[in-house]
Amino acid sequence: MPYATLPDQRIPYDNDGTVIVGGTSQTGCTAYQNNARMLVSNGLNNVANAYLNGMTFSTPGGQPSGTEPILWIWFPEQRIIAGMAGNAGAENMDNFGSSIYNNFNSFRGSNDSTNGLDGTWEVASLSAGFSPIPPNNLFEWRSAVKPVSFTGPKKVLRLHSTSYNMTLGSRDMYYALLHLYGRKAAGQTPDDIIFIDHDTTPGVEYAGPEDFGDRPLGTSVVRQFRIKNTSSSKTANTIALQCNDTDFVISTDGTTWVTTINLASLAAGAESPTYYIRNTTPAPGNPLGPRFARIVATVTSWT
Repeated sequence: MPYATLPDQRIPYDNDGTVIVGGTSQTGCTAYQNNARMLVSNGLNNVANAYLNGMTFSTPGGQPSGTEPILWIWFPEQRIIAGMAGNAGAENMDNFGSSIYNNFNSFRGSNDSTNGLDGTWEVASLSAGFSPIPPNNLFEWRSAVKPVSFTGPKKVLRLHSTSYNMTLGSRDMYYALLHLYGRKAAGQTPDDIIFIDHDTTPGVEYAGPEDFGDRPLGTSVVRQFRIKNTSSSKTANTIALQCNDTDFVISTDGTTWVTTINLASLAAGAESPTYYIRNTTPAPGNPLGPRFARIVATVTSWT
């Protein structure tokens, strides 16, 4: 089905050092999310009650009027935020045992906050609003990616729900799906590994995800890519490339296909040899779904 696309990639917040934590505008950050929960919320699983395994936190009732439940996203460095999908709401119980469903409806960003409550915060421009996604319709993210813009990059984000009455009972917040789209701000990570689109623009970093196109079931397509050390002075040592999706495999020669490629070192400013990635669609009779190959680059040391 048609769906919105962005020139920016989905942020791999579950394995890039990002910290996500829940709390309220009264208590601050209290409920840190573990990697397993962030992996579910940043994934594509479309299973019943997936939200129970996604990001979740409880907020106590009896707080002052105007208190808001908040989800904070703390990045390792400043990032340009271009889009979001996954405004799953929350099921919660009030004092009378009734279930209430609300969405987050305020999105803000900061560069100088130290605890999530202090600092200067900018309200995001959401020209198309939030993604109207209930917890169990996870594939709808493809048609509900919404543009986000700030006046500049941000290091911490926070999502509010201003419609809750925190003076009543506790609130169990379930955030089934949260996809953030963007990239590191220029100059924030001087020693870094980037991916080069060697098929289309040799020597130039990918501006968006590699598109393998619409294809029949049971077919394969191979693309080429490289990695580059963007450091101006340091060598990246013991680099591991890990491909994490069963529909994709990688290779150093286009013949032998593996899930991990190891590279001893990459000098400052140098590119790797050409590598290959192969996508194979399921055999006829099997269902199709949105798939993507996240290739994680890990560097043991910089010298």
